[in-house]
Amino acid sequence: MTGALSRIEARHLARSPLLWLGIVLGAASVAPALWSTWPILAGDDLLASQNSLLVGTGAVWAGAWLALRDRTSGAGDLLVVTPTAPWRLWWSRVAALAAVSAAVFALLFTAVLGISAARGGHGMPDPRLLADGVLAVVLSGLVGVAIGRSSASRLVAVLAGVLWYLVCMFAADPGMSPGYRLSPMLMTEGPRSAEFGLLPDPLWPHLGYLLGLVLVVAVLVVGLTGRGEGQRPPLAPMVVAVVAGLVLAGAGGIRLVALPETLVALGPDRAHWRPAAEADQVQADRSYAYPQDGRARSCAGDAALSVCVYPAYGTRLARHVHQAVQPAAGLLTGLPGTPTRVRMVPLSVAWCRAPGEVQIWEQILRDLQPRRTVEAYLTCALGQSDEPDQPSSSALDARDVVKLWALVASGTITTGELQRATQGDQIPELMQTAASPEMAAAALAMVHQPADQVRAELGPLWDRLRAGTLSVSQLPGQRQ
Repeated sequence: MTGALSRIEARHLARSPLLWLGIVLGAASVAPALWSTWPILAGDDLLASQNSLLVGTGAVWAGAWLALRDRTSGAGDLLVVTPTAPWRLWWSRVAALAAVSAAVFALLFTAVLGISAARGGHGMPDPRLLADGVLAVVLSGLVGVAIGRSSASRLVAVLAGVLWYLVCMFAADPGMSPGYRLSPMLMTEGPRSAEFGLLPDPLWPHLGYLLGLVLVVAVLVVGLTGRGEGQRPPLAPMVVAVVAGLVLAGAGGIRLVALPETLVALGPDRAHWRPAAEADQVQADRSYAYPQDGRARSCAGDAALSVCVYPAYGTRLARHVHQAVQPAAGLLTGLPGTPTRVRMVPLSVAWCRAPGEVQIWEQILRDLQPRRTVEAYLTCALGQSDEPDQPSSSALDARDVVKLWALVASGTITTGELQRATQGDQIPELMQTAASPEMAAAALAMVHQPADQVRAELGPLWDRLRAGTLSVSQLPGQRQ
């Protein structure tokens, strides 16, 4: 009997426009991020999972409407006198809501990975992210049922979905909530690495935490429906489920709160992973460079410059990055100190500390930011500071002028952008080079010279340029 009721309710819920509104909102949210980054299954799965809250908002509304249906249709009084105990009916409804909510989120998750695969995405998605999103959506639906039954108001139900989204988003904000990982929506401080995963990895404790909450809320929703003697659900299974839920939620929550905010992979082994504060101390040592760990094995390029990325991204990304960097590298090939390799690493600093190599943060390459990659190459080639979060000195530096010339000569930025920079406009997407009007004007004078001529004139000046002792007035094309 219970199974038949569940199937009937599941078919009814599957047609709920409120539940499908949630998936539409989730799809609309994930689409911009999905199409603006390099396709990779071991990364796009996190994008899909983090939209569980929007799908869950639809589940809150669907669950509330389910709880209000008997009252609004007038069937509530009839159900009281039926032979089927109310708790059995509500158990069927809760099971149906959980199954349909899980299926709806799984549909979005699968669609995102399908689009990623169709765009050439590789790697291995993490099934735990699917399970985590499913539990978050199921919990949202159960919360909706509880609100609908307790409020008996459609207006409250509508507001509850919006409030649930806002509260969970507030709770998931690391800047607003110290226990941000206790939000039903999984939040991480940093992006997922295709090679190293989430650092730290909160998935197992978060799964236990969500499963515990689902058990407790489900028991409360079903348990409060019993009316009269003999109509209440069996007490022992209810108590066991509640205790198990509290244990799971408590243990998972404690582990989540105890996790460090971020871990930095200073090397390929877990023993080299450090909390951000400790990692900052290590990276402050100017001799530190991310080690040669052999993980970036998918390579493309030529004798002058090679690009290597993690296998999950494939050689197609390596070719894409090489195509972006090679024009700038070609301008400087053969000059002393110019890098011959670009390598993907899990760090956001230490660009230039490995001899002959530019180490680019995985997220920059995945986010398809070619200007930042070319700028990093030129920073290393010119012997400048490799700390991308630190802007260049405001003093006029010949190396910055040459960098701007190379960015234009390679086609990375346009002459028009450089001309606008002479009026004080900033060049977008450059991470480190803040072009002052004087710097842009000096670079523009170099741009007006043939590139081969500039390269030939830079050769004898190169060592002084990299050492930072060459003045701007001594650069090619400048008025003496």
